[in-house]
Amino acid sequence: MIRRAVPPTLLLAALVASPAYAAGDPIMPLDQVRPGMACIAKSVIRGTDVVSFDARIDDVLSEPRDLRRSRLLITVSGAAIDATGVGAGFSGSPVICTGSDGVARIAGAISETIGAYGGKTVLATPIQAVIGEPVDPPRQKASAARSARLLAGARPLAAPISIGGLSPALGSVVQRAAQRAGRNVFLAPSAEARAAQAPAAPLVPGSAVAIGYATGDISVGAVGTVSYVDGNAVWALAHPFDGAGRRDLFLQSAYVFGVINNPVSVELGSTYKLALPGAAIGTLRQDGLSGVAGRVGAGPPSYGLRVTARDLDAGRRRAILTQLADERAIGFPVGYSALSTLAAPAAIDAMLDVLSGSPVRQSADMCLRVQIKQRKRGLAFCNRYVGGGGEPEVMASGALASDIGSATRLLDAFDAAKLDVTGVEIGLRARRGLALATLVRVRGPRVVRRGATLTLRASVRKPGGAIVIRRIRVRVPRFMPPGERDLLLKGSEADALPGDSLDLSGLFGEGGGEGDADLTPPTSVKALAKRFSGLHRYDGVSARFVPPGADAPADLPGGAERYAQRSRRVFRDERIRIAGDARWPLFVR
Repeated sequence: MIRRAVPPTLLLAALVASPAYAAGDPIMPLDQVRPGMACIAKSVIRGTDVVSFDARIDDVLSEPRDLRRSRLLITVSGAAIDATGVGAGFSGSPVICTGSDGVARIAGAISETIGAYGGKTVLATPIQAVIGEPVDPPRQKASAARSARLLAGARPLAAPISIGGLSPALGSVVQRAAQRAGRNVFLAPSAEARAAQAPAAPLVPGSAVAIGYATGDISVGAVGTVSYVDGNAVWALAHPFDGAGRRDLFLQSAYVFGVINNPVSVELGSTYKLALPGAAIGTLRQDGLSGVAGRVGAGPPSYGLRVTARDLDAGRRRAILTQLADERAIGFPVGYSALSTLAAPAAIDAMLDVLSGSPVRQSADMCLRVQIKQRKRGLAFCNRYVGGGGEPEVMASGALASDIGSATRLLDAFDAAKLDVTGVEIGLRARRGLALATLVRVRGPRVVRRGATLTLRASVRKPGGAIVIRRIRVRVPRFMPPGERDLLLKGSEADALPGDSLDLSGLFGEGGGEGDADLTPPTSVKALAKRFSGLHRYDGVSARFVPPGADAPADLPGGAERYAQRSRRVFRDERIRIAGDARWPLFVR
């Protein structure tokens, strides 16, 4: 997409030699472009039809040592763009000039704005540099030494992203998070709006095109313009997407709803095309310094993400189906996967939709399963959540989203063995209200024998004040010291409370997973499965035997006292979480 011009810091390189293209439009070498030339540019303003507008060459900013650093300074005009100027989404729009021989040739492609009021004066990359990007670059190998530290330094998405299909409430949260990370996200109309789109037409210079991470009910991609076409090879953008080299992303058609005017043209707020990625039509293979390149035809490696949410109060269901580009085989060029960016927002969006909002007092359970070829049972864990509702931003950074983030980061970090992901499923069940009771008091025997099972009557206060009795059985350690003891019972509190300060950095590959206990990548598929299942949290009642009046120890003592004072799981109610704590004095014989 169009970005503000920033002085590049590229290594010195020889001039990029332009290959000969038999089927593509003729091109004009940079040394034949002259200031004052009256040219035209092509792009899509609305729908899918390519239109033309005037483009005057103001100057040629030549860099003899590296053609990729050269630019054409142009001023655009005409009925198509007089009201708005150009901005994000015009990237790659071809500039066509007529030479002394009378032949119209592509001289360059619009690539950057320079902050000019109205967005009429912009820069264009010479077409030789654009088509110098290889369509079939060498495959990079996945590193065998990737670590959490490397992932924490993953490069951000450089180009503005269009997201379609998110609810407005969550979409605005994602936008604010992107702005805090210095990135630009545009919210496009929902994926259902595709029904009004025209069928995808063959790509030509000036066509709208998208580079996509995801396609389906939720789409994520950058919409730009085709600069050059040669057979099934396509070049676009005229500047980097991420600048990550070899890629495996969706090459998609795109539909432009219109150009949104902002004549001030400031960072993270300028004129842009409101557009939505469309049908997958090929694979984006190269993300280079002077543009992107790909081929129309077969799509990239991909797998499906299915999110299913159910409202347990009303019986409503919501399913989200999205296909994600899979760049694992080429080592995640930007450091993380499409899954790690999209899984949490998709789950939150499904929750918001199925509950028709986000009450502060809500409860849910979630199971996440990753299907892989290397393990029949796949990778999976389930957790229960109490609280965490309210503003979408709280949900987006609450325990549920955090667990999804931990799982996807774990998956991204794994490269100790071949791993073929074939699908990801997230199942959610939600209800209004807090499925949370409070432990009030306990009653039981005053004298117990070591090795015996102690049965306690626990009074539990449910929401609304009703008191119910639960029987909790605790095994008395055989090797603990005899004498007076306090039995401490400890419940599990709510996951999040209103007013908690939370952030959204993890949605964009940032954050580093501060909540993860162990970020060291697993060394085998079996170890990966164990770490995945370890994301399950026990949310029942625990017990320990401590000296009279003592609290739970920060560090366990040694010897026989260790058997007495260690925490042990003793009770879990399947329907409601029990919080609070209680103490019962007794004598151990």
